[in-house]
Amino acid sequence: PLYRQSQIFARNGVDLPRSTLAGWVGGACWWLEALHERLAKNVFASNHLFADDTPVPVLDPGRGRTKTGRLWVYA
Repeated sequence: PLYRQSQIFARNGVDLPRSTLAGWVGGACWWLEALHERLAKNVFASNHLFADDTPVPVLDPGRGRTKTGRLWVYA
């Protein structure tokens, strides 16, 4: 999470607020969107498609425990 990254930078003498990190992440997402679209087009156009469904614990505020999320990877 970005708050942890901000804390790590602060411990090393670098003042880098979460808002700055969030802006960088958003900017990176914008620049990488075209690459993502191109990769997805190539993967889904192939003769073979492999998929992996991995359960991932996800925090669920208010329930006092985690719930199971899903992470799907295609190749």
